[in-house]
Amino acid sequence: MAIKYYLQPNPITSGPNDQSARILANNVYDSESIIRKMLQRGTGSSESDMRAILHLFFNVVTDEVAEGNNVNLPIANFKPGITGLFQSKTDVFDYSRHAVKANVSNGLLLTQKMQSAILERTSQPLPTPVILEFTDINSGISNSRITPGGIGMIIGEELKFDPENANEGIFFVNGTTTKVDVIASRTEGKLMFSIPQLPAGNYTIEVRRAYKTTSVIRTGALADILQVS
Repeated sequence: MAIKYYLQPNPITSGPNDQSARILANNVYDSESIIRKMLQRGTGSSESDMRAILHLFFNVVTDEVAEGNNVNLPIANFKPGITGLFQSKTDVFDYSRHAVKANVSNGLLLTQKMQSAILERTSQPLPTPVILEFTDINSGISNSRITPGGIGMIIGEELKFDPENANEGIFFVNGTTTKVDVIASRTEGKLMFSIPQLPAGNYTIEVRRAYKTTSVIRTGALADILQVS
């Protein structure tokens, strides 16, 4: 699969015709998605074994970095870092003025893979909500199950709608349409919300949003069908 990109005016440089590339993500993968991809390659390990190994791996790596160690892996290199201004050579770390973080850079294998990646230029799309993944937090399952009354999370792009507009929001559709009433958080990349009490059936989930340049509502829908059993 190719990396899709389009060009847009570069706001940093002074050239009036300068352009910069913006990537259009094909998908978003979390740990569960990666486990499913690994299973498709026939590792011989069970899904539960993979989940346990990844959980242990993540904890070991993060513990080592948090203990002041550098960790170099094929996909990424990690090392601890500190941000903030120290006012003199005798100044000490202060959480009100400084922050400790992890610095991350490409690992050798990832660098090699990116050098051979296939690129595909596309036209700049109209701003539209894009749902890349829905996660049912109660079950931990993505793009499949819905737990009525539970917590849902949507990952994507252009997701931050106006809750004051009755035509905008998150909707579950299965012949009839049910709007989500309780929104915990809204950003362009993520929505957290309370799932309505939906009856059993198959559903499409949609995010509907209006833009300032037009009164037309644009809709983004998840490709996968979700189910309340």
